[in-house]
Amino acid sequence: MRVHTLLIWTAALACAATAQVLILHKGDDSLGIYDETSGKLEQKIPTGSKPHEFTVSRDGRFAFVSNYGVDSWTEDKQGGNTLTVIDLAARQPAGEIALGPYHRPHGIQLGRSGRLYVTCDFPPALAVIDSRRKRLLYGIPVSGKLPHLVAVTADERQAWTADSGSGTVSVIDLRARRQRSSVEVGGVPMGIALTPDEKTVLVGTRTANQVVVVDAVTNTVKRRIGVPGQPSRITVSPDGRFAYTSLIESGEVAVIDLSSLEEVKRAPVGRHAEGIRLDPAGGTLFVSAQGDNRTLRFRLPGLEVMAVFETAAKPDPVYLLRQPSKAAK
Repeated sequence: MRVHTLLIWTAALACAATAQVLILHKGDDSLGIYDETSGKLEQKIPTGSKPHEFTVSRDGRFAFVSNYGVDSWTEDKQGGNTLTVIDLAARQPAGEIALGPYHRPHGIQLGRSGRLYVTCDFPPALAVIDSRRKRLLYGIPVSGKLPHLVAVTADERQAWTADSGSGTVSVIDLRARRQRSSVEVGGVPMGIALTPDEKTVLVGTRTANQVVVVDAVTNTVKRRIGVPGQPSRITVSPDGRFAYTSLIESGEVAVIDLSSLEEVKRAPVGRHAEGIRLDPAGGTLFVSAQGDNRTLRFRLPGLEVMAVFETAAKPDPVYLLRQPSKAAK
């Protein structure tokens, strides 16, 4: 009876939940809060210069934004060295986290411990931050150049960075605070994702037009999947059956069947498609088209467009923030 009651209560909360779509505007130095139903912009919150990626605390209270400071990874400028903290309840900035010697923070992932793992270009490193105390703990040097995005295991023992400047993936022992090895994947690796069983790392290599399948145990390349259009970002379904990758050159999104390791479907998004986010609860996928200043929401598995969010300049990463409604509290 208790289990049955709990299931009913959980379902009631899910039905009563409201949601906002958070979209980071790389060309507007802001984080936008959009109404999930109407697609209208509710508010823009200022960030640092040239924000590139962000993540949200487990309780949905704070967003952490990496302030890259330059437009492109191809530039040689030092760029920024801060994270902007945004209070999502108050809808305003709540300070910055200084990264000291680490410049051009880009990829960012939140661990269960509350630690943030942030890739930095100069010097090449994975910075580790205490999100609760909002301070830098230390940096782990990597041999790869221009580490772009990062994937971290659930137990926070190991991480992988996609190194855009060297065609490699750096394998990092987070407990020992050192790099263990490097995997040659070729091209310009940008997108990276760990499958739910944590046995496989998927790497999108833009100029090679491939998604490279890396064994997460032996850290060796198992397969190369040809995906024309320059794969840029990757996300994996919770059941581990499919991977979705945004194609920055062709302006599309492609679906890869992880059992056959083949592309099975694609759909148009718009110019410079990059940011991608799966909403497993709703069975939908968000993909941003930076060149068209819009983010599309697709219904899965058919990839039908169900909503279009007209955004500020150069939308990229997306997050669907679900919160209980006032009536349910």
